Amino acid sequence: MTTRLLTLVLSRSIFSGHAEIPEQVLGPNVSMPMLAFGTMTMSNKGCAVKEAVQQWLQLGGRHVDMSLLYKTEPDAGEGIKASGLPRNELFLTTKIEGPIGFNQTLEQVSGDLLKVGVEYFDLLLIHFPCPDFKDFPNKCNSTGKQERLDTWRGLEVLKSEGKVRAIGVSNFNQDQVEELTEAGYQPAVNQVQWHLGYHNDTFLHEMTKLGVHVEAWASLAGPTKSHNVPGVGLDDDRLRKVAGSYNASTAQVALQWSVRKGVTPVTASCSKDHVLADLSAFDFDLSAQDLLYLDSLQEKTLELLV
Repeated sequence: MTTRLLTLVLSRSIFSGHAEIPEQVLGPNVSMPMLAFGTMTMSNKGCAVKEAVQQWLQLGGRHVDMSLLYKTEPDAGEGIKASGLPRNELFLTTKIEGPIGFNQTLEQVSGDLLKVGVEYFDLLLIHFPCPDFKDFPNKCNSTGKQERLDTWRGLEVLKSEGKVRAIGVSNFNQDQVEELTEAGYQPAVNQVQWHLGYHNDTFLHEMTKLGVHVEAWASLAGPTKSHNVPGVGLDDDRLRKVAGSYNASTAQVALQWSVRKGVTPVTASCSKDHVLADLSAFDFDLSAQDLLYLDSLQEKTLELLV
């Protein structure tokens, strides 16, 4: 199978005085900023999603990550509208909840467009691979294959109609992605849990071979980290030491580490200072030695005295 090359390019300057945010080419005339803003309520504690999205966009962010399951699409849409930015300057991602079949996919996305108040999405993902969410992550495997293929056909129709510009998946394992590629389909993105202390470089390599760009949720190992996986939090003293050597924040280091590995992180914050810092995560360059060191970090375990 011939794999499609996904090219990393630099965007135009996002805001004066700061380094440009890299972009990932997903297809002809479709470039995705490699720093997204998540719209889960739990990721934006202390403010409403509308205000959080509006602030992100007005401070220079351009990529907003949404989902039907977050139940915040209307709020995100209000924030997008309030930002005053032209639609063609934005990159908007949303997700249908899972393999819901051909007809329901078409109906649901039409409703999502109305909720957000736009005519098209830049990226549409299948949020989970399992027909029954309780089977995620380890129980559905090949179960639901036909539903996934039928749902994907719906995504292809939506793309052909111009309602979405790029299509992909989320939380799919390698076998589930290969179900699509072996059927002749090409997902542009696979959004998975990925952060310091929990990242599978073999999986990243295999996705790249398949022409699939990896995007990261829980990219800062914060409140959205789930399924009891390990992680290196932003208060880790080893991470603080690396950040201090660049006069940077630990979040900036974690975000740049992800992008330098070729993975697009999703972040979120109500704090103006934190948003500005996240958008400045490319104002310095992590050394090759520090990148390898960050790769090696594992979650600290409590030492018990016996």
